[in-house]
Amino acid sequence: MHICLVGAGGGIGRQLLKTFSAGHRVSAVYRTMPAHPPPDVETVRFADEAELARAVGEAEVVVHAALNTRDRGKAFTTSNRAVTEKLLSLLRPGRCRLFVYFSSQVVYSALDAKRHKVQGEDDALAERPGLDAYTRLKLVEEARVVAACREMGIDYLIVRPTVVMGPHMQWSSGIVAAMRMAPFGLRGRTINLIHVEDLASQLLALIERGVTNDVVNLADLDVSSDDYFRHAASLAHRPMIFAPGWLTGAAAKAIPSTLWFFAHDVRVASEKVRRLSGVETHRRLPDFFEPPARIVPAHTLEVIRDTVRSGKPYRTIGRGYFLWFNDHLSIDQLVMEHYAGIVGLEGGKLTVKAGTTLRTILDYIAPRGLTLATLPEFVDISAGACFFAEVHGSSSEYISLYDLIASIRYVDENGDEKFSIRDEAEWDRLRADGRIVVTEVTFRCHPNRTLANVIEWQPDGRLEHYVGGGYRDNFSTTVHWYPRSHELMVYNVNPVNGNAPGDRGPFAPMRGSPAAMQKLLLSMNLRGKRRIVGPSERVLAPWTGVPAKHLVGKFFRDARRRVRNMEVCVPDGFAPAFIAGLRERLPGMSLSAGQGIGIRFTRQPDTGRGFVWIEMTSRNTAQMHAMVELARAVCGPSFWLHRGKYVPAGIGPDHLFIPRAGEIAFHLSAETDRGRA
Repeated sequence: MHICLVGAGGGIGRQLLKTFSAGHRVSAVYRTMPAHPPPDVETVRFADEAELARAVGEAEVVVHAALNTRDRGKAFTTSNRAVTEKLLSLLRPGRCRLFVYFSSQVVYSALDAKRHKVQGEDDALAERPGLDAYTRLKLVEEARVVAACREMGIDYLIVRPTVVMGPHMQWSSGIVAAMRMAPFGLRGRTINLIHVEDLASQLLALIERGVTNDVVNLADLDVSSDDYFRHAASLAHRPMIFAPGWLTGAAAKAIPSTLWFFAHDVRVASEKVRRLSGVETHRRLPDFFEPPARIVPAHTLEVIRDTVRSGKPYRTIGRGYFLWFNDHLSIDQLVMEHYAGIVGLEGGKLTVKAGTTLRTILDYIAPRGLTLATLPEFVDISAGACFFAEVHGSSSEYISLYDLIASIRYVDENGDEKFSIRDEAEWDRLRADGRIVVTEVTFRCHPNRTLANVIEWQPDGRLEHYVGGGYRDNFSTTVHWYPRSHELMVYNVNPVNGNAPGDRGPFAPMRGSPAAMQKLLLSMNLRGKRRIVGPSERVLAPWTGVPAKHLVGKFFRDARRRVRNMEVCVPDGFAPAFIAGLRERLPGMSLSAGQGIGIRFTRQPDTGRGFVWIEMTSRNTAQMHAMVELARAVCGPSFWLHRGKYVPAGIGPDHLFIPRAGEIAFHLSAETDRGRA
C-alpha cells in the first residue's frame, strides 16, 4: 500500500511514519525537511507544489496529520484551512481510496457535559459560543472533509485522538517539566490517555481492515486527574499540590475548550476503536510516561557500546556549558567524564580519551614545551566536545580546536569502535550525525610561546573598526562591548620575546561582569601594570576551572528564570551588517545597565575564512531569539550557534558546526577581502 503522510515531522507524525513504513511504502511530507531523512522513505517538502501534487496524487491512502502552530489569531485558522483545502484539491478519485483526517477529542467540548457524561463518536456536534480557534477549526474541517470526500467519491476516516502520551510528547515529557516549575494539579477529573505508539498501531489497523466513512476515537486508558498529576509530580521529584475544590469550580469557566476535560468530569468512549482495530493494549499509568532518564557513567568502552546498542535514546555529555544553559534532558545521558586519560604523545601529536579535559591536556604538554594553538578562556572542557562543538578562542590562525584534531576513534551506531584520520567531508557528516560517540581524540600540538595581553578601554564607536577587519592587527583580539555605557574593553594579545619590567602574570578575569565592576577588578589585579605576560596557555586560558562549579551550574540550571548563554557565529563578511542591525535592535532588547556582549574573532588563513562570534548571557530568552532572527535576516543560512551553550528549539545540525568541506563562507570572505584591497 502507498501511504502519503502529511505532517511527518510532528510528534505524532514521526511515530506514524515509523509504524507505517515498517510494512508499507510511505511518502513523508514535511514543512521543514529533516536533517537526517529516514531510510527507505520518500521525503517531500510541502512547499514544493509539484512534488507534493505527485506524492498525494499517487497515494492510495492520504493521511493529513499536519497542524501549523506558528501562526496565531485569524492566521491560525486561515493557514490550517488552506493546508486542508490544498490536500483535498490534489486527491485523485480512482487512485486515492481513503483520506484520513486527524481531528481531536476537543470537538467534544461542543457537547453539554451535564447531558453527555460519556462522549462518543455518534454524538451530534455543532459550534457554540466560547469555543477557541483550535476547537472551531476541527469542527469545521471535519464537516468539510466529509462533504468534499463524498463529492469526489473518495472514502474518508476521521480520527479523534485523546491525550497523546509518549516520548517527547507535551502531556508526558512536557507535564513533568512543568511540574518541576509548578507542581499544581486538579482533582476529580477523568482523562483518557493514548500512547503515541498505540495510536499509530490503532490507525494502521483501521486502514488495513478497511474501516471507512466513519469517525473513530483513538483512545485507550481512563485515569483520574488525581493519579495523573501525582505521578507526573513524582517523576519531577516535587510534592504535589492540588487546587482546592472551590478554586477548581470557579476556574472551570475560564478553562479553554481545548482543555475542556479539566472543566468537567466526562469520559471519552474508547470501545469503538478496540472493536474496529482489534488492537488491545495493556498499559498502566506509568507506561504512558517516559521512564526517568538514566545517568550512565562511561567508565569503560563496553559501557559505551552497550548504551549505543540499547536502542534507547541518549545524549552523550562531556564537560562544558551545555547542562548549565539548557533545560533538563528527558533522555538517558552517557557521561564521558570518567572515560579520561592520556593515551600517548608521538611526533607532536597527543592522543587522549574523549573525557579528558583541556586543562589536563595542557598540564601534560606544557612541561614538554608544547601547547594547543588556540584555546577558549575556560578549559574545563572535554576533548570529545572539541570534535562536535566549535570550541574556540580568539585566533588569527584557527577557527576552533576542531581544526587541531588529526584523528579520532569513535563508536558507530552499531556499537563498533572505528578509527578515522581527518577527512573534511566525512567528518562533516559525522559531526551532523549525532549517533556516534567519540572515544579518543588526537590533537596536533605546537611549540609553546610567550604572549602578552594589553587591555584597553575604548569608545564603542571603535567596534566597527574591529569587526571590519581591525581584529587582524593582533594575534588574538577579544572585545567586550557595553552598549549602555558606550564603551569597549579590548584584549590585544600578541607574541613577545619575554617579560619586561612592569609586566603582570596571568590571572582569571571576570570578563562578563558589569563595566564598573570590571574596571575595579582590573585595577586591583593590574595595580598600574600595563601588560599581562605568560606562557600561551595561561594567557589564552586563564580559567583553570570554575570554583564551586556544581553550585554555579545548579544556580544557572534551576533558577526561577533560566540563565542562558548563547553565542552566534557569522562569517566576517556579514559581521558589519550584523553589528549594524544589532545596534538598531538593542534599544528594544531591554538590556540591563551592566549587561555586556562578548565578541571574538577567529580566522583560517589557508582558506581565507574568518568568523565573528557574538556572545550574550541573560535571563531574557527574547534577547537570544532576537539575535538568532537577526543572524537569519542578515546571513541567510550561513550562521551558526555554539553547540555547547544555549540552542533555541528549531535549530538543526546545519547551524551547529561550520562545515570545513563547504564553500559558502569562503566565497563571502574572499569577496570581502577583495573589497578591502
